[in-house]
Amino acid sequence: MSGIEQALMAVMAARGGDPLAARDHISAAQQQTATAPRRERQVVEIAALVVAGRRERAAGLALEHVAEFPADSELLAGVAPTDE
Repeated sequence: MSGIEQALMAVMAARGGDPLAARDHISAAQQQTATAPRRERQVVEIAALVVAGRRERAAGLALEHVAEFPADSELLAGVAPTDE
């Protein structure tokens, strides 16, 4: 499972009420993307902010990310919706 997939699993676990699984997935995602391109690291950071309950900051970073990486807009719409 890729780092981004781990990050998505973390968000799903957090939304499903399983904070322990969410933290485990985020930890794995961060380890897997430590040397990855900035794009991947940033997606993981956005997911980590969501898992930590910092949704407003996650939404702001998602907007910045999509401005630079427009192809990630659908991916991030499920992670950190910016219209909540």
